[in-house]
Amino acid sequence: MRIIVLTLTVLLAACGSQPQQTSTYLLRSQVGATPGAQVMDSGIALGNIRVANYIDQPGLVLATGDGTISAARNHVWAEPLQVSLRRYLATQTSDASGREIAATASATTTVTIDVNVDQLHGNGSGAAILVAYWDVRSEGSSKSFRFSEQQALAGDGYDALVRAQESLLRRLAEAMAGSLPAVGGAGG
Repeated sequence: MRIIVLTLTVLLAACGSQPQQTSTYLLRSQVGATPGAQVMDSGIALGNIRVANYIDQPGLVLATGDGTISAARNHVWAEPLQVSLRRYLATQTSDASGREIAATASATTTVTIDVNVDQLHGNGSGAAILVAYWDVRSEGSSKSFRFSEQQALAGDGYDALVRAQESLLRRLAEAMAGSLPAVGGAGG
């Protein structure tokens, strides 16, 4: 009889508790494309996109101090971060530079941008952090650049973290656009 009562108690407790809702975040640029507009090939494309292993996972990451990180179980990216970063950075860099930046290189690519995202997470002080490096390769030469900024969250929670990360990524794209060689030239 005890086993039946214990089993019923566990089952009732399980039914009474609400499962934690999962929030899914999609990293997409708010820059809209003109419907039916022809895309002009500028010869510039994103090359390799690398993301540090500790942030290359579904859950949003918080650094809690002393080198400790925590990945959220119920606040996750909708798609692999490398995929969404490629699209986001291509669109935002295109908008910032006024030139079409292809998401992937092709036979007509003359300038390639390789990106390495070393940090993209929240911290215990209520800020989002982005540290990234990129190389612009053109006509046998290469120039390297670094971006390192943080932004205070506008509110509490993971929604605020994602908005701050998007803002940092827009600023990264603007910096990348500023590092591109002039039209028809190899200098940056």
